[in-house]
Amino acid sequence: MGRIGKVNHQIQRIISQIIREEIDNPNLGMVSLVRVETTPDLRFCKVFFSVFPEENTDSAFLTLQKMRGFIRRLLGSRLKIRFLPDIEFVPDDSIKYSVDIYEKIERLKDESTKDSKNHKEQ
Repeated sequence: MGRIGKVNHQIQRIISQIIREEIDNPNLGMVSLVRVETTPDLRFCKVFFSVFPEENTDSAFLTLQKMRGFIRRLLGSRLKIRFLPDIEFVPDDSIKYSVDIYEKIERLKDESTKDSKNHKEQ
């Protein structure tokens, strides 16, 4: 893992801790940080998140956007790097996508099993 990868991991860990321990807002629901992507110059980072239940994504996004300065200030006090990146929160639907793919695979398995049983009966 390179330098950017290590910084991304640290940012993700610290922001997760800040959200869990410092922010008491029911609009967030259960927020999971999926990944962090920081530019090579460390000036900007995108924090991809998912929310459960999924219906809370919009309100969680608005809350994280409003809290961005607070989160960045706490991040700066806990992360020791020369430049503190500007944070952009981005909703991530990769977990939903994975669940959808899994459900489709299971349906195909069920259909395949039914088809093979029907074929054997004939």
